[in-house]
Amino acid sequence: MKRTLFILNLLIAPFIGTAQVTTGTAQQLSCNCYRLTEAVDTQGGAVWNSAQISLTESFDFTFDVYLGDIPGGADGIAFVLQPLDTNQVTTGGGMGYAGISPSIAIQIDTYQNNIASQPHDDPTFDHVAIMANGAVDHGTPDNLAGPENALVSGFNIEDGAWHVMRVVWDAPGQTLSVFMDGSLRTSYTGDIVADQLGGDPNVFWGFTGSTGGLFNRQEFCFSIIPGLSADQTEICVGDSVLFEDDSYSALGEVESWEWDFGNGVISEDETPGYVTYQAAGTFTVSQTIVDAEGCDASDDLQIIVNPKPQADFTATEVCEGDEMIILDQSTISSGSIADQNWDLGNGETDFGSSVSVVYGQAGSYLVSLEVSSSEGCIDSTSALVTVFENPTAEGAFSSVSLDAIFTTELESGEEAYWIIQDTAFSTLGELSYAFPDSGWYDVALVVINANGCEDTTEYQIYIEGLPEFDI
Repeated sequence: MKRTLFILNLLIAPFIGTAQVTTGTAQQLSCNCYRLTEAVDTQGGAVWNSAQISLTESFDFTFDVYLGDIPGGADGIAFVLQPLDTNQVTTGGGMGYAGISPSIAIQIDTYQNNIASQPHDDPTFDHVAIMANGAVDHGTPDNLAGPENALVSGFNIEDGAWHVMRVVWDAPGQTLSVFMDGSLRTSYTGDIVADQLGGDPNVFWGFTGSTGGLFNRQEFCFSIIPGLSADQTEICVGDSVLFEDDSYSALGEVESWEWDFGNGVISEDETPGYVTYQAAGTFTVSQTIVDAEGCDASDDLQIIVNPKPQADFTATEVCEGDEMIILDQSTISSGSIADQNWDLGNGETDFGSSVSVVYGQAGSYLVSLEVSSSEGCIDSTSALVTVFENPTAEGAFSSVSLDAIFTTELESGEEAYWIIQDTAFSTLGELSYAFPDSGWYDVALVVINANGCEDTTEYQIYIEGLPEFDI
């Protein structure tokens, strides 16, 4: 059986959960489906609920109806309320209810029947109308509402497709409404119990249908609608989906549920709550319900679980005052990484696949990276980056004539060299150097520590040579 696409809330349905009585050509096809007429002439069938209901109470009832696949066929079906018995049915152009009085009928009329001997005052289009006392003539006072197009599109309803018929009785407001495929087609407000049903609120309800010289196969089903719902259908790995139930059966209360969430988790709870998906992929979630009559129906939906990126980054080792380059090294199994947001641990933030930063002081800084995929999945990571301390280049020199001595004090792990006349001279403490002549010279001291950080101090010194004597 086809699956209804409209999920409607049940207000009060005091008539559900009782046996159905078939009359005339009607036959039961399945647990919840009936055929009123075959596609042959002069048939009349009815299906009545065996127990009466009281119109002092409201109801909201949903059916699936099939009016055949022969455009211009006949004659139609009707949802009927009547206080007489469960044997009522007629054949011909009266849609199976003609002459049943007192009654209220919501007809779906598929044939324009306007012959002089049987005037119906039918419009040219397939239509719905609310009729009283078994009347089929829209030109009489028993035409309470309509006729209106059976479908909001105005198309022929004998289209070989199933349609959703919803009948709503608002007892306090005394309003009877009919919807087709989710669209209100017509309604009537009035005291139908007093005015049309002789003051008796207790009625049998059912469907009738008939054919005459023209015909169609005409069927209806009590709607059994699985109501699986998810608060979201596209998530990220590790996220949860809230599953709830809004199932409906026109035949009685839903009594059992079977859920399969596609990830190895199953449940028999009415409302299973949150289910977590720990792997990426597309998962089919199915729900099967069984009502009080033993009828079942199933539905499914898909949950798309997108992979999360794995956040990671690398950073160059630097000394204080140098530029540190930080590179995003994040990965994702499918899709792409769309955004990178950085917290550099020194009060600065940045974005992009690579960033640079200069830390003015030595120490450890907590760098954080948050990455998001093109589907909005997020991961983050944090790590300490280290900025090494620079050494301090401090030296001294002394000279006698053209000979000079350069000295420096070094910390553990440090090394140094002097640059004199564009030549570097390594030293661990003291360096002797003979200058070729007196005058001003530029020298520099470079100190490098164990982390490779260095400091340079430049000096300008004067070398005084031996005095010259005339003999």
